[in-house]
Amino acid sequence: MKDVYSDYIEQLNGRHLSNPSVQPLQPQEKAFGYDEILQKIDDKLDILINKKYLNREADIIVRGGRVVLPDNGVFEADVWIKDGKVFRLQQRVQPEDTGETACLPSAEIIDARGKYVLPGIIDPHAHLGLFAPLKTDLQSETKSALVGGITTLGVFFGGEQSHVENFPRICEEINQTSYVDIIPHLVIGSQQQKKEIQDCIRSLGVTSYKVYMNGIPGMISEVDDGFILDVFAQLKQSGRTCVLCVHAENSHIVRRANDIVRSEKGEQATIRDWADTHPALAEEEAVMRMACLAERSGVDVYLVHISSKEAALRLQEIKAKNRRVFAETTSPYLSITKEDTESFRIKMEPPFRSSEDREALWRAVRGGVIDTIGTDNVCQTSDEKKAAGSLWDAMPGYPALATHLPVCLHEGVTKRGLPIEELIAHMTKRPAEIFGVYPQKGTLLPGSDADLVIVNMQLERTVEAAALCSRSDFSIYDGKKITGWPVMTIKGGAVVAKDGVYMGNGASGRCLKR
Repeated sequence: MKDVYSDYIEQLNGRHLSNPSVQPLQPQEKAFGYDEILQKIDDKLDILINKKYLNREADIIVRGGRVVLPDNGVFEADVWIKDGKVFRLQQRVQPEDTGETACLPSAEIIDARGKYVLPGIIDPHAHLGLFAPLKTDLQSETKSALVGGITTLGVFFGGEQSHVENFPRICEEINQTSYVDIIPHLVIGSQQQKKEIQDCIRSLGVTSYKVYMNGIPGMISEVDDGFILDVFAQLKQSGRTCVLCVHAENSHIVRRANDIVRSEKGEQATIRDWADTHPALAEEEAVMRMACLAERSGVDVYLVHISSKEAALRLQEIKAKNRRVFAETTSPYLSITKEDTESFRIKMEPPFRSSEDREALWRAVRGGVIDTIGTDNVCQTSDEKKAAGSLWDAMPGYPALATHLPVCLHEGVTKRGLPIEELIAHMTKRPAEIFGVYPQKGTLLPGSDADLVIVNMQLERTVEAAALCSRSDFSIYDGKKITGWPVMTIKGGAVVAKDGVYMGNGASGRCLKR
């Protein structure tokens, strides 16, 4: 298939791209229903390139910004939006364009001069409804996501019940209540759920699933390798392109380490001691084992929340030979270490580690070893967190949606000099490709959903939990100064957040079937 974008990008960039980064979709990816989407995009491009409809009215034109197209670069272009879609990127020849864009009739012109215009951020890893009813978290946390520039969330849904029976209710609740679009991932933890996988794929449109090699006592059960091989077999037999998300830690090593720390430290254990309860060896070994199982099974595996230097280095070796493996880290792991605070608010599984681990994760992001950046968001209040008790009483998890993009911009672009287009690819296009929603999501090329965020890279704010639109009363970044914040979020062609305030007209999120 010819790359329908190459000539268009060359035109925008004003130069020849001898090796364009945008690649045609591969034949095996057609199962996601991309043919119809690409045909619509191709039709739109025909209209744009022959300039037959230059005077077509737009709903919104985002003018004067620097448009980030993941894997292609940063372009001086205006984004034209109509009927909830991007339908044109208009090259700007002069800083103050007084040509056809200025004369185009439009309902709204948004001035983005001096700012970056990004595709709506996709957080591939979040949890909702663990400490409050799902509807409650959908109402508050998806607003918090929008304020932070996130327009699509990958959310894990677990529990012991039948997914075939229960998930349609969840999907309906999402469609009625969520302010962002949701990519559902179903946790498989029982024999019944395992047997239902192909029904879930066919009837529910869910192609991403999750297992825990190491569980969370009292909350989530772990499964063994035989169970995981059965899950791989079910996914393979479906005939669809599916992906299995995995919490990769060796449960036996973790239990041993927990017993040692408990016996030595008791109730005096600190947040630094928590890192010793989940040694890097547990993560590294599980990564190696899961990569082997995925390769032998012929199904893609997505390793969530990689936290250690050892696992990152091992992944660098594995991914050079094994194309079945994708890896994720999180914005908290890229910004916080166990030395930063004594508070149990940062208790998480896997734990926060050293500054050496953090820098290794950034190198893995830059080198493409890490494919995506998520949050592993778990909304909870201080009371629900139980952070005032002992280390052993405190619950894992934290709210992180509204700070996700600012933290990555601050730590990645401002502090470490990572090109913004490289960073944003990990937060938009990569997760969209892996979870089967590209090019509907993850780009601003014509035909994509008009989900975008305008960012002021010079804007500095001090994080205050009360300003993040979450029901949580704390942030793991409280009091921290961060530079680089979203100043406007557009979802589905409508302005839904501005300067940290929700501005929309009600829930417009959808449960995305694939």
